[in-house]
Amino acid sequence: MNKSKRCIAIAAILSLSSACSTSNTVIPETPVQTAKGSQHPRTSNPTDEKKPTEKFSYLKKLSPQKQEALIRFKSQSDMRELHNFTPEEMVLVYLYSLSIGDPGLLYDITYNGGQLPDKDQFWDEYLEYAHTYDSETAIHYRYYDSIEVEEGTAEESRVTVVIMVSLETMTHSMALGLRKEDEVWKLDIYHLIKEHIHKAKANKK
Repeated sequence: MNKSKRCIAIAAILSLSSACSTSNTVIPETPVQTAKGSQHPRTSNPTDEKKPTEKFSYLKKLSPQKQEALIRFKSQSDMRELHNFTPEEMVLVYLYSLSIGDPGLLYDITYNGGQLPDKDQFWDEYLEYAHTYDSETAIHYRYYDSIEVEEGTAEESRVTVVIMVSLETMTHSMALGLRKEDEVWKLDIYHLIKEHIHKAKANKK
């Protein structure tokens, strides 16, 4: 009888020891808390990644058809490609030429009227004396609010286009004259370029 009791006691002790040993090896899983208290791990969301910002271009302000026409003109120098461009569109072409630093395109769309020097001289003087100022102009008006023909200035072969940009309480505008030549609205701006050249040369003395 005593022997049976001892066997039962030993069996109970072994069972208890086994239970304690097992409980010591169990590690409860604790959910990871995120900054907002969520118990689920954060997964990467493709929409969280910043998309690359598309660079501004005056060229892209033109319709796809006019963009293609301008590209053809640059490669072929055929003025007929520009025959259907409005005065406002030619101002955009002008600002595009300034933004990419293309004196060749600028020369081609500048009203001549017998006043322009040869292309090589124009290029040299423009790049040395006027390019920096014009580049700043292109940057200044890149987020323009409006571009339109000035009321009361439209004539058969002469017109003024005003481009306007606003920032907070400030408003800046630039008026550019255009004249028809070779059936194309060209920028009547050589007198402005000459002013920049003369000022730059005077400052060098």
